[in-house]
Amino acid sequence: MADQTTTKPADLIYEDTGALAPLVYFDIVGAYGTMNGAVEVELATRILVPKPDGSTEVKFISSGRIRCSQNAAINLRNGLDAALKMLEQPQATNTVVAVAGSRLN
Repeated sequence: MADQTTTKPADLIYEDTGALAPLVYFDIVGAYGTMNGAVEVELATRILVPKPDGSTEVKFISSGRIRCSQNAAINLRNGLDAALKMLEQPQATNTVVAVAGSRLN
């Protein structure tokens, strides 16, 4: 998309590790807090559990844990805010997109 401008943070070195980094999907933040100056966030995913009587029970299971410094948490929040802002921008309807519904910075 030609109208997007990207700025590279100063002195950022990014090494692509391919499929070695885990992909974490979550539906809710189950809990959060701090301990000894570290930010703690528990991520949870919604699952459906079939029961013998034919009904379904909804449960949440842990899908990931984030532990980081205050600076790392601020960077994560800024990245999430930027991604959410991208969702708010109107998308051109006549543009061909390689992967439906995705945008990158």
